[in-house]
Amino acid sequence: MRKRILLSSFVLLSLFLAAVFIALIRFANQTTAQVAAVAPSEKQTPQPARQGGSWAQKMAQAAALDYHFPVNELFIKLELEEAKPPKEHIFQLVIERSDLYSHFCIMQTLQAFPFSYSVVKDRQGNVIYVNAQGKEMLDAVVKRLKEYDIESIVKEAWL
Repeated sequence: MRKRILLSSFVLLSLFLAAVFIALIRFANQTTAQVAAVAPSEKQTPQPARQGGSWAQKMAQAAALDYHFPVNELFIKLELEEAKPPKEHIFQLVIERSDLYSHFCIMQTLQAFPFSYSVVKDRQGNVIYVNAQGKEMLDAVVKRLKEYDIESIVKEAWL
């Protein structure tokens, strides 16, 4: 029983391979008359570019040519100087003590003053970015934090 199954699968595989081989030989021996006629592509002559317009308009109106640009990357330099926002002068309030009590006292103290702030915790301690116009208000914050035994330093920063 096993021999018959093995023999029949071998015969079927051989017949399949023979049919594929014959089809490949017939395909290789076809002449150009048997191949479907394909219309050759018409070459377009480049049209002269108009004097005005941007480079994108010139590329869009360019006719298809026989060659392509031999580059892998396209570098475009955009002048965005006026799009950059001006740097903003802010102050940093650096606090070395970063336990839960000092954090609570700092938040309560900062909420009593009329300026916006953001707190950043890092390994050295808490850094608070304050959007205040003058250093006088921050000196008042430092004095109030000294009442809670919290030492802080005011630094100027540009963002």
